[in-house]
Amino acid sequence: MKFVISFLFLILVVVNSVLLLFQYQVYSTSLAEDEPSYSYEQEIEVKLKENKMIIKQHFANLPKEEMDILWPINSENRSCELNTSDGCNRLIEDLSAFAAGETKRQSISFEIPIPEGLVDGKVFSGLFAKLDQGGVSYTTLHITDALKRGGMWVSGLPMVGTTSLELIDYSLAYGTGAVTELFWQKDDVPLIYEDDYFTIYSAKDIPSEWKEQLGKVHIPGSEHVSVLLNNNNKINSSRIVTISAGDRPSLERELLHRNVREVYGLGNDQTIIVDVISSFLLNQPIGSGKATAMYEALNNYFTSEQLAEWNILLENQKNSQLNAERLDQLLEEIFALKTSFFTQNVQEGVEYFPLLFEDLRAVYINELKQEKISVILKDSKVLYDLEPLLSELGYTLEVTDDGLYIQNDKRAFRFPIQEPFYVLNKKRYDTISEPIEKIGSRFYVEETWMIRLFLVEIEKQEKQINITKAIF
Repeated sequence: MKFVISFLFLILVVVNSVLLLFQYQVYSTSLAEDEPSYSYEQEIEVKLKENKMIIKQHFANLPKEEMDILWPINSENRSCELNTSDGCNRLIEDLSAFAAGETKRQSISFEIPIPEGLVDGKVFSGLFAKLDQGGVSYTTLHITDALKRGGMWVSGLPMVGTTSLELIDYSLAYGTGAVTELFWQKDDVPLIYEDDYFTIYSAKDIPSEWKEQLGKVHIPGSEHVSVLLNNNNKINSSRIVTISAGDRPSLERELLHRNVREVYGLGNDQTIIVDVISSFLLNQPIGSGKATAMYEALNNYFTSEQLAEWNILLENQKNSQLNAERLDQLLEEIFALKTSFFTQNVQEGVEYFPLLFEDLRAVYINELKQEKISVILKDSKVLYDLEPLLSELGYTLEVTDDGLYIQNDKRAFRFPIQEPFYVLNKKRYDTISEPIEKIGSRFYVEETWMIRLFLVEIEKQEKQINITKAIF
């Protein structure tokens, strides 16, 4: 019993955490172009026939300005729904917009073909009309089935009730926000819990102790979400979550991935980014080994102030097309140093690439500018790209299974792989720190070791780094 309570309560915690991140912003005309500039309410009537849906959509609290109507692509028989004398008085002749006017409520109707009829586990997307540049603040949804096919409808809205009458099956749901998908399945799974934030459907009830805990949770400003437990259907929806039976890490990852992808515009091929964002959302590592290493590297490097700034920057990226390059830019805003941390790690086939920063100053060797020598900062160390550096200093480099062989006409080095010593002109020298380390596919030499081993001097200026051969 305790396991069941803990396991199901985890669902609440995860969904709660996700929704806290994804709260709606107040609509404003000063928002970006893809943000709503006004809000409206809607009431939707869906009447199911054998091979089509007849939909009546009523818009309320409309602004006075003209609004373009975005009809469903596959809608047919578009028309005015004249339920009152002024129900369509703002609808222009070609049905493409509501004209400017004072009437706050307008209605339209259309049909959506469903030639295959109702299919078990079917997700219907793009069913309803939208008003361009507008956002839905509240939706009331009526669904009637004249063929009485039973089953259950899920929309993400709180379910008010369902009933089977003599001539129709009827469902009513209403709540904040829009409806983007409708899900239907033949098996009518009981609604076992519902509050202002969650509807949970499951064939098995949950203990009353857990319901008491669930009732104490508050998620201000978040949209309602429908959760179907032990359901094998895969639904790509921000308000409908299906969870098949599985272990707890899989459950966490499935819920978080769905919501993070939705809000940040991330594709199925961006799992690393999704895992890292999810980890910061839960304040614990989640996902692959590489994602865990990335989260821990950042989390350990951030000060408390930087971590707070990072979370704010992530919050501000909601409803955008987030990618690795943009995440690197956010890190640069925090650290004031250039990094390619995310860009390197999302590359296919690349093992974990450590958190490091790039010194963008130009490098000069003997007064000649070097285009190929990069300087990076890692773990408080300054590292120089080894191969182009050696070439300019007159050394050759050979990489073998035994280590690195570096030499010129007077000095011959051997650096074993991950061994605390090096050999210079056949004499062994023990080391405490590594002179050379491999990052990704390249080798780097630490700055103080570079000065000592290759007999150079370094002068750092505001915009450049000067390297010259030491004079003895």
